[in-house]
Amino acid sequence: MSHKKCVEALDRSLQDIRNNNLPMGGITVLFSGDFRQTLPVIPSGTPADEINACLKSSHLWKKMVVLHLSKNMRVHVGSEKNMEEFAQILLEMGNGTRYEVDDRIVLDDNTCVVVNQINELIAKIYPNMKKIQSIHYSWFKERAILSARNEDVLEINNLCLKNIESPENTYLSIDSTTEIENAVHYPVEFLNTLNPAGCPPHTLHLKVGVPIMLLRNLKPPKLCNGTRLIIIALHKYLIEAKIITGPNEGETVFIPKIPVIPSNLPFQFKRFQFPVKLCFAISINKSQGQTIKTVGVDLRHDCFSHGQVYVAFSRVSSPENLFVLQPTCKTKNIVYKQVLC
Repeated sequence: MSHKKCVEALDRSLQDIRNNNLPMGGITVLFSGDFRQTLPVIPSGTPADEINACLKSSHLWKKMVVLHLSKNMRVHVGSEKNMEEFAQILLEMGNGTRYEVDDRIVLDDNTCVVVNQINELIAKIYPNMKKIQSIHYSWFKERAILSARNEDVLEINNLCLKNIESPENTYLSIDSTTEIENAVHYPVEFLNTLNPAGCPPHTLHLKVGVPIMLLRNLKPPKLCNGTRLIIIALHKYLIEAKIITGPNEGETVFIPKIPVIPSNLPFQFKRFQFPVKLCFAISINKSQGQTIKTVGVDLRHDCFSHGQVYVAFSRVSSPENLFVLQPTCKTKNIVYKQVLC
């Protein structure tokens, strides 16, 4: 969900452009979204800060007309059986009315397939990893593992990379402070250890045939933040890859190293690195809005909010293609998961 200030900025811009004081400059604007999904991300914010950033807290909300959609088209198009039941389960999870025990949702066979080990989850989503270079790129487009924490995403990506039997290339970044006087306070060795969100790591391990995701806009709309690609060849200063998502699917592109400056730190430093990361696993927030055929959900740690569980489970169209990792599950086919803040 977008921050309310984005909508308010659009409102002011349209009023100025059209010289009209009516909301949105007198233009009818259609907003589409689902308030069951994740709230706007506020770094170091409280639940009250996130709610205040939501569109419903904007002064424009009372001027909007709300229309409700009644059919889950993702489930309706993709599922052959139990379509209505699965759609109803997703609605109950999103509304917070799904059966719970101690604030934990009960998941049964009609909701997902429960696994108990991380290696089992990887095998379910990515079988035959050793033959990855002979697999068509569209195979990766249809599957992903979702996790709430960036640390868990990194762990799963590294495990998947180790399962692939092919030569590995390692790329090291060049880190430096943006202001010369900060070089004494933040030495290069310290900068190399930092791994802020949305920034490529200092040590980037890659292999031919693995899926990667862009972290910066290079050439919109072809190469945007979130575009997924498959590595074709690894060169010293370039990555040759094939796009597997978006309107330019199947096109071969070259990705160079670029300077990346993280904005979520108390000081600024510049990292010169390929703006990519592995995407066997991605964060739940990153997956919002996507439709994926086969999904694995890592619930070893509690999600940060109720909406994250709803987003993760609603990426698929059938419960047969939804695999959930919960190693603490003691009752067969039943798992309890905390979803409330």
